[in-house]
Amino acid sequence: MRRPVVVMDLSMPGSGGLEATRRIAALELDTKVLVLTMHAEENHLVPVLEAGANGYLTKTSADQELVKAIRVVSRGEVFLPPSATSRLLREYKMASEGEPGALERLTLREQEVLALTAEGYSSREIGEKLFISPKTVDTYRSRIMEKLELSHRSELVRFALNVGLLKNL
Repeated sequence: MRRPVVVMDLSMPGSGGLEATRRIAALELDTKVLVLTMHAEENHLVPVLEAGANGYLTKTSADQELVKAIRVVSRGEVFLPPSATSRLLREYKMASEGEPGALERLTLREQEVLALTAEGYSSREIGEKLFISPKTVDTYRSRIMEKLELSHRSELVRFALNVGLLKNL
């Protein structure tokens, strides 16, 4: 059975595409939403899916994938490009029970840098607190991201929250 599909842009004027997606999903119609956006997945994928979208596609890959994505979503299935699927799997693995073990792979100093980074301190501020240079802070942060297989600072914050490093915030 084919369902109607709304192709949604996140950068719409007014309340924006994310809010429009939420509103469409809240109506509980048989209409499906495919987000077509210029925004990369890093900061938008999870909020878009949580808002009720059934697919996510960047405009850079739309010329090859758009028709396929519309067909998939119209069948009631979810369409995500491989890079988005990989990102979701990585985030799922981080949120799973193995996550506290991941924290144990970090040295105590790396855990301090992680916690202060997640609290929003700059490299300079962290360096002052730990009596190390900002460049050393950046090196620690790079090692942390490599060890935890993270690619964006927001993932560091999410990880720190999930393992309890930010309990007091």
